[in-house]
Amino acid sequence: MSPSFRRLLEVALVFTIFFVDGGAPPSHKNESHYLCKARHYWQADWCEGNQFLESADAHLPFYWSVGWLTLWFPLPAVAWIGRVTVWILLAWAWQRLARTVTERPYLSVLAAGLMIALAREAHFAGEWIVGGVEAKCFAYALVVLGLEAIATGAWRRSWPLFGLASAFHPIVGGWAVVASAAVWLTEPTAWRPRFTSLLPSLLLGGVLAMPGLLPALTLTQHAPAEVVDEARQIYVFDRLPHHLAPLTKSARWLVQRTSRFGSLLLGFLVLGYFLRPTFAANRIDPASPDPKAQSLARLMRFAWATLALSACGFLFETALWNQPSLAARVLRFYWFRLADIGVPLATSLAVVFVIDRYIRQQNRLAIPALALAVLFTGWFLLSTSAARWYDHCPPGETGLVDYAQWQDACRWIGKHTPADAVFLVPRGGQTFKWHTGRSDVVNWKDVPQDAANLVTWRNRYFDVFYGAPRSPPAWRKPYRSLAAQGTRRIQELARRYDANYVITVKWPPLQFPVAYANETYVVDQVGSGQGNL
Repeated sequence: MSPSFRRLLEVALVFTIFFVDGGAPPSHKNESHYLCKARHYWQADWCEGNQFLESADAHLPFYWSVGWLTLWFPLPAVAWIGRVTVWILLAWAWQRLARTVTERPYLSVLAAGLMIALAREAHFAGEWIVGGVEAKCFAYALVVLGLEAIATGAWRRSWPLFGLASAFHPIVGGWAVVASAAVWLTEPTAWRPRFTSLLPSLLLGGVLAMPGLLPALTLTQHAPAEVVDEARQIYVFDRLPHHLAPLTKSARWLVQRTSRFGSLLLGFLVLGYFLRPTFAANRIDPASPDPKAQSLARLMRFAWATLALSACGFLFETALWNQPSLAARVLRFYWFRLADIGVPLATSLAVVFVIDRYIRQQNRLAIPALALAVLFTGWFLLSTSAARWYDHCPPGETGLVDYAQWQDACRWIGKHTPADAVFLVPRGGQTFKWHTGRSDVVNWKDVPQDAANLVTWRNRYFDVFYGAPRSPPAWRKPYRSLAAQGTRRIQELARRYDANYVITVKWPPLQFPVAYANETYVVDQVGSGQGNL
């Protein structure tokens, strides 16, 4: 088998691992959020008037590169086209990265399985690298390519790649630049290129990042300072504390996440300690380094830099505990995100590096180490496949009662209601627009990015699902369902938000004309009309 064919086969096998991990039925957790926004960007009359879809467009490169497909294909097909495209790119990038630490055939495939399993099972802040198609998927593929350039010492090639990653997702690409700069700063002088020699590629990376950075910088424009401040606190403490302010979560949540990530971190530290003599030997004789050990050392330092970012996040959250306004201003930058990927990435590559060395040295631990890595990866892939075999629910609909009946009701709505009809939907009904092409009033997932619309979303959300126009007291729980609010209350909401229909569970029944009902859901006509026929 030729080396080029073997590399192609490895890319195909890595792609297969990504497919097993992320190949759930559309819509994935964020796909309806991103792809519905992308479709509206290219087709403004689709769900016209929807508050979320008509909010600021924060991910223009994603809309430009993927969104136009929504003009030609249905959303599920666009999701699969996007997934396959980004998984091929990521698989190719990963095979190149793994090759910097081991040339042994198929260890790059094992490393990919380990990385995915560790990132999925031992994350802290909920970050992932393989899943539904969205902006950060392309950003991570480009980050992996940039890391491959750093691992081989091709620093000038890395910064433009990180710039492209920042164009798709400024947070992912931006933190990758910071962590990589830390790797450069800690390089032995003999290996570190001068800053002046890197300046042109740094400037190019900055230019390439502009399509992503400029829309992000405009999200707070034309909004009063108090609205911007309120929006930041909503985003950090109300909507995304699991990503941005973990110390505000429950003790049970913290124990669960820290124990899992702590186990991964312990393994990372043990590997680093075990490999310390190898890395030290390179530094003692920098004139003739071991290129594989040199590459792995850079990737391990990248992981250390991501951990330092997380530590900064904890320090900021602790220091600003009684200053929520200032804390939100700092914590909104996702300090904990990159460690969820950087540590599994470096750990998996360190494992295959050790296995490769053991095999070459004919160490008696080679077979046990290889077997353990294969068994762990195999267990993850088999358990993931088995779970999907028994549960076909799309990840974006796990919060709904009976997703099959939900899809049935949505299909009826898409065929039998006017295109401009507006619906009150359940809190977890994020896929409503995806299935129906109709506008909803508000749901939990579809959070606008700009300050003014974010505050409007929060007020709508609490009004519709809590019966409170602003943040309710902590003791107040949301209504069990829309139907539990009663006919008069739903009628008031319909008038307030110009809704024509409500879709809810069948019990308790509402006193409205029933447009459609199945075993679980009922579509009632409410408000002043049906929309423009």
